[in-house]
Amino acid sequence: MRQPADQQIPKCLLRFGGMSLLERHLTLLTRLGVHEVVLALGFRHELVRTELERLPLQPEIVLNEAFDLGSVLTVHTAADALTRGGDVLLMDADVLYHEHILQRLIAGARPVNRLLIDAEFETGDEPVKVCVLDGVPIELRKQLVPSLQYDKIGESVGFFRFDESGARRLASLAADYVASSRAQLPHEEVVRDLLLERSHPFEVIEVTGLPWIEIDYPEDVSRAEREILPQLQVAVEG
Repeated sequence: MRQPADQQIPKCLLRFGGMSLLERHLTLLTRLGVHEVVLALGFRHELVRTELERLPLQPEIVLNEAFDLGSVLTVHTAADALTRGGDVLLMDADVLYHEHILQRLIAGARPVNRLLIDAEFETGDEPVKVCVLDGVPIELRKQLVPSLQYDKIGESVGFFRFDESGARRLASLAADYVASSRAQLPHEEVVRDLLLERSHPFEVIEVTGLPWIEIDYPEDVSRAEREILPQLQVAVEG
């Protein structure tokens, strides 16, 4: 049975090993030298603000009042942060992951557009899949056309890195979606458009073998506690 909205909490506040997903995100980002963080909030944002009051890093907050429409609108809400200059990380907040995954996203000083894939994933319509041909990502979607030709496939972790130009173009694409009544679509569609334009080449970095899980369903919480968390204790608490 689904809980009433007033009894639910934002997924970033789910706690594993006594630490919320949000605290884990901020802890790892700080450890790896990322100190400018913008949170795009919506559902029950006051609970997230309460959690932040006890944490040392105080991110900037932007609010998407119409969060139930879709995540493209959330990206559009953060347009100012996307267009300030420099490389930008775009990260889902409902992922429990190993520190090395974030390291691979951040690694290197040169500007870059980068996405992460895990070649070991369960088939089906739920995972967002990345298809690669000759080292170039050619698709980013849950459902693939049967005729698509590729030589590598993996699940997207939901973390992306954009150089300054790529981030500005992403913001522009998100604005176009909102202006054309497509704000209800998932934000991966905007990233996909950027990827398919080919004007901003992407690196594909594998994280196969590193533990992570996106929290979508109650069974994901159980698996996170049972299988993923024990592998992360040293990474986060050590």
